[in-house]
Amino acid sequence: MQVEQKGLSTNGTSFQVTAYWLDQISDFEEPVDYPVMIICPGGGFTYHSGREEAPIAAQFTAAGMHTIVLNYQLEAEDTPVYPTALQQVAATIEWVTANSAAHHADTERIILTGFSAGGHVVATFNGVATNPQLRAKYQLDEYQGHHAAVVLGYPVIDLTAGFPTSEAERNKVTTDSQLWAAQSLVTATTKPAFVWQTATDELVPAINSLMYVQALLQQHVAVEYHLFGSGIHGLALANHVTQKPGKTKYLNDQAANWPQLATRWLQQQGILNGTF
Repeated sequence: MQVEQKGLSTNGTSFQVTAYWLDQISDFEEPVDYPVMIICPGGGFTYHSGREEAPIAAQFTAAGMHTIVLNYQLEAEDTPVYPTALQQVAATIEWVTANSAAHHADTERIILTGFSAGGHVVATFNGVATNPQLRAKYQLDEYQGHHAAVVLGYPVIDLTAGFPTSEAERNKVTTDSQLWAAQSLVTATTKPAFVWQTATDELVPAINSLMYVQALLQQHVAVEYHLFGSGIHGLALANHVTQKPGKTKYLNDQAANWPQLATRWLQQQGILNGTF
């Protein structure tokens, strides 16, 4: 496996991605083009959680895909999260597309994965990037490439549905209210989604994921949804790998099944080879 750190930019704003490129297996008779998962970690729009970066990448690299961690735009005094974060996702997809031959990456099988605040970035992109009018409005049509599906873990979906807790905090994310509610951006052309959350999430109420799933169902977009009965916000892998030292609340044997469930769903969607 090759690890590559790359600085990219959109409209003069620099950001970093970390790519974990799978090597070709030496005793295969022919080269294999692998899917690519782009990961947007959570962190309340104020930081990027390391628990949702390399550990998630390692999990899905082991499942047979290239993975890329995207450190998207955070809240800043003079720069809101949007629309810059959306353009950064588009620029990352374009970078993957431009380098696909060198890394044997399948550009028809790009998956966007987001956790918590990163889930809002991914869910919002899933609506904007698949709508020609919104794609032009937010300058995404300047970038090449496209995604095939999204995976969302305890996502923020609607900025008025529990997180953030005030209008002032919402305005730090964006003053553009059209981007507040990702569920309102869902159309029949929105890409399929795998979504999971816990019913007892204390920071991002589960109504967020429920609203997004309902919007997908109404538009007849393929979706799989898992609402686990208990568990705190920010479980990540929900096992010992992402458990904060000494804090058993980050362990959840039911929620820890989500990577396998997501992998199987990706296979059912024809995005990941093989069956389990």
